[in-house]
Amino acid sequence: MESDILRNADACVPADRVREKGMTLPVVLLAFYLLIEYGRPLFLVPIKPGLLVQGLLILCLLPCRTRICQTLKEKYFRLYLLLLLFMTMHVFIATNNYYAFLCLKVMFSYLIIGVSCCVFLDSINKLNVFFSVFTFVVALCAINRISGANFLDISGGGVFRDENDFALAMNVALPIAFFLGRAHKGWKRWLFWMAAITFVLGNMVTASRGGFVGLVAVGTVCWLSSKHRLRAIPVMVVLAILAWSFATPLSKEKIRGLGLNSAEKDTGKDRVELWKVGWKAFVDNPVLGVGQGNMPVVMNKYRHDKWGESFWKRDMWGRMTHSVYFTLLPELGLIGAIIFVLMLKDLYAKIKKINENCTRITIREEAAGIENLNRALLVSLFGFLITGIFLSVLYYPPFWNISALLVTLFLISSRIPGGQDLTAG
Repeated sequence: MESDILRNADACVPADRVREKGMTLPVVLLAFYLLIEYGRPLFLVPIKPGLLVQGLLILCLLPCRTRICQTLKEKYFRLYLLLLLFMTMHVFIATNNYYAFLCLKVMFSYLIIGVSCCVFLDSINKLNVFFSVFTFVVALCAINRISGANFLDISGGGVFRDENDFALAMNVALPIAFFLGRAHKGWKRWLFWMAAITFVLGNMVTASRGGFVGLVAVGTVCWLSSKHRLRAIPVMVVLAILAWSFATPLSKEKIRGLGLNSAEKDTGKDRVELWKVGWKAFVDNPVLGVGQGNMPVVMNKYRHDKWGESFWKRDMWGRMTHSVYFTLLPELGLIGAIIFVLMLKDLYAKIKKINENCTRITIREEAAGIENLNRALLVSLFGFLITGIFLSVLYYPPFWNISALLVTLFLISSRIPGGQDLTAG
């Protein structure tokens, strides 16, 4: 079986074949990863599909050492490896070593997927297949959540079981469906745009205020990216009315409660107090942090104010801080935060380089396709960073998957004839 896998790992192709069409086993495995990671089909649980897919991808990567080395030379992946090294140290010094180890293991799995994307998704055609599968899987999760059904036994569970986390998934997927629709014509365009509408409705049924804020931000950016903004306004109004009609009574109540004073009542006040706890933990451990996955463990230690009073009258062990940023700072300290910021800086530089490459690509259809994918990933990343203000999703797959796909798109745009070779930069 291993020899068959190695023979099928022919995705390690030279630069002059980056536009060659055709599916390979690694591409199928990456598509299957999307089904497992985001769809969580219940009937596959007994066979541990995540471990199976990662193991097969590692076997497929074995004959691609040159491409792997080229990928790991990218600044983003060098920073990723540095972050993993830093997190490895925490496995030995964190209060709860096991939780630190679990987070490290998850982050290492994202590295395998990220490198595999860069190595095997070596053409726009393959990247479009990957994004199409992602859109289909998340749309099916949204339909199941909206209808209360369970088509194909896809639950959308796992890290997206919580309503807030599910809203994050909708916000990340929305720009991908929107810009893929712009990149296609005919029935494919309308299929992607119908998926985008599904993501809006899926967000509205979650009753997540943070998800709604992220949805408004993502929707606004998508509208501003439209070539016909004035003509799009009636469509936006109709979509808003449709979305409001799908919102649950609880969703409507929470949305009406949004405002400057929302931080002083109910769950808004609760989140602010959790952020204060995260800040205290960061001030007490400013350089190294308390270790990945350890903020819930030390929550009780930092929940009291300087007078010994606590906002909560119950045990807080196991509670999250409900923010990407108040997870990053207290758990990974300044070292982790600086690495994270440098990764974002490199991703932004790659986004600009992709646009520069598009101006040099001689085939305009290919250039337009890359531009739309670039915008999709940019807005998707933006949606994560905005929605993540209110959610503890630092170690969830969306950010790390999107980042790896941005590097993948950068490498593809650099190899296409007419594109400047900016790899390993």
